[in-house]
Amino acid sequence: MWVIWFGPVVVVFFLAGMTVAAVLLRLGKLRSPRSALAAVALPFGCATLPVLALALLSLAASLFAPDDGALHAELFGAGPVPARDRMLFDAFGDGPTREVLLRLDPTPAERARIMALPGFAHATMTADSFALRGIRHGLDGWWMRPTRPGITRRAPGTDCPSPAIYEADGFNGWRQFRIALCAADRGDAPALFVAAYGR
Repeated sequence: MWVIWFGPVVVVFFLAGMTVAAVLLRLGKLRSPRSALAAVALPFGCATLPVLALALLSLAASLFAPDDGALHAELFGAGPVPARDRMLFDAFGDGPTREVLLRLDPTPAERARIMALPGFAHATMTADSFALRGIRHGLDGWWMRPTRPGITRRAPGTDCPSPAIYEADGFNGWRQFRIALCAADRGDAPALFVAAYGR
């Protein structure tokens, strides 16, 4: 369910609960204080059903989704896995439409390992096209947002100053394997983004 529809769904369930309570009142079914209290609580109970359903779906998704280590192995194969607090992943689709997106705050050794991937070369893809790979999935909260020199208004944690886009297509079975290397900014360690598509 799209998040934009969640509020209206809660309202609809609340109104449905009020309708049922009104029908029970009209039919004369509310003859005791206990039944009247239950009728007052009914709309609020109905409104909690979508919230409960969303919580259960989120829990199921977190339980059955592959962890960061599995996604890292899917991207790069066997090898050392960076600390979890330096990685953000998301994955979509299966088979020929499989797409895995990674944001990594790499150590110098991890950065050198990625730059030494087989077939690593400059890509013709623009920084804006690379950024679109994550933005179209709604990952603009942590996905790369390219910035150009001289731009002062930036969002911490997402901006990628003067990104350089590389490719290593065919690496580890991926049809497209694109890497965005961000320039160092204000002394911070630059972030690195990977977008792999199609297996």
